[in-house]
Amino acid sequence: MNFESLRERLAGIVGADHVVAAEFCAPYAVDDKAPRAVVFPADAASLSEVMRLASSERLSVVPWGSGTKIGLGGIPARVDLVVGLKRLNQIIDYEPGDLTATFQAGMLLREAQTSLHRSGQFLPFDPACCEQVTIGGILATNSSGPWRHRYGTARDMVIGIRVVHADGTLTKGGAKVVKSVSGYDMNKLYVGSLGTLGIILEATLRLYPLPAVERTWIATFLTGEAAACAVAQILHSTIVCARVELLSSFAAQSVGRQAGCALPADTVAVAVSVGSISEAVDTQISAIRKLCHQEGAVAGFLVEGSAQESVWRAICDFPSASGDGRSWTMLKASVPLTKVLETIHRAEALGRDLGLESAAVSDAGCGIVRLYWRDETGSPEKDPAAIAKGVEELRRWVLRDGGSLVILSARPAIKASIDVWGPVGNALFLMQKLKQQFDPQGLLNPGRFVGGI
Repeated sequence: MNFESLRERLAGIVGADHVVAAEFCAPYAVDDKAPRAVVFPADAASLSEVMRLASSERLSVVPWGSGTKIGLGGIPARVDLVVGLKRLNQIIDYEPGDLTATFQAGMLLREAQTSLHRSGQFLPFDPACCEQVTIGGILATNSSGPWRHRYGTARDMVIGIRVVHADGTLTKGGAKVVKSVSGYDMNKLYVGSLGTLGIILEATLRLYPLPAVERTWIATFLTGEAAACAVAQILHSTIVCARVELLSSFAAQSVGRQAGCALPADTVAVAVSVGSISEAVDTQISAIRKLCHQEGAVAGFLVEGSAQESVWRAICDFPSASGDGRSWTMLKASVPLTKVLETIHRAEALGRDLGLESAAVSDAGCGIVRLYWRDETGSPEKDPAAIAKGVEELRRWVLRDGGSLVILSARPAIKASIDVWGPVGNALFLMQKLKQQFDPQGLLNPGRFVGGI
């Protein structure tokens, strides 16, 4: 089918104003591969019809929320059609008394939070790009941030889901109540699948009450070892932390500048937030301050209100907080808690060997370490193959301790030299069988998921 015919048929489904012409599709490119068309359905019926058209014409499809997570995944085998979900942006159902709500996939997280806050509730989602990310993007990538320490992952919040499959079939799983346990928990299958099994249309999510008070203590240390010891003491105490982050020296300085909180130079930082009633928060912050002091903290700061929001936004979205136009190669390592600091040191050493600036932000209570490499100021762009080789070396080191390493975002030239996901063991066979059952033509995000699925 030529582009004019495709555009006419898509316009017949969603209206001409909601189809982007080929010459304007460059902003929707995935790893430099631009689609032939971009379409924005407004409801389940039009999304299903778009997928039926794609299936009949064997067009590959990339679901698109706001594009904040589009760097995740391998280089696509092809990109024919981008299906944008920005018009699917409503709260379908909200039951404050049940602590549940149903959201369309294209709804921005910040708009969802604004609505929930009016009832004193919130979604414990704080991924990168939290001002632009959509509910569907969070679920498709199972993105999480510092709140994961207290509340779990995005997958843990899902209790119901509606999905449009590659052939246009609409299915649903789960329910609108938390304790729905009959049958297989199919709704969790789509979370983290990168849209390769179906396009998430809407999801019913578990909510939480907003804490009456939340405050953050930031402590700085001369060494990573002292900071890691403080984190260990906090984690093994009776303190109920909402977020526990360990920031390398480079990351701490960038976050401090972005948040207007001047941290001492050449120090590693620990940021811990606590939410509860005022008296409980004061008691726990005091305990955190004491533990940090015992482990050699050289400075400490109490942060609350708008300053606290700025600090955590900068931590969650570190690449933007440190942005000056140079792109980061972004990695996520999952390691045992006792290996967090060693992983940071290993990545920094490899970065130095490659002539790259390095930074690290760790959800230290979960063993998640986000690692960042970029070219040094004024230096020529490094060889992509050399960077890929460095990632492979770091991955081999992480795997020795039973961990994993995924590339979150990198230039296409780097991705072309490496498996962005890494080994998945004998589970790959099962994943391939699932893909074959759910998308036998291989139309949804082909080539971007593990094993080239």
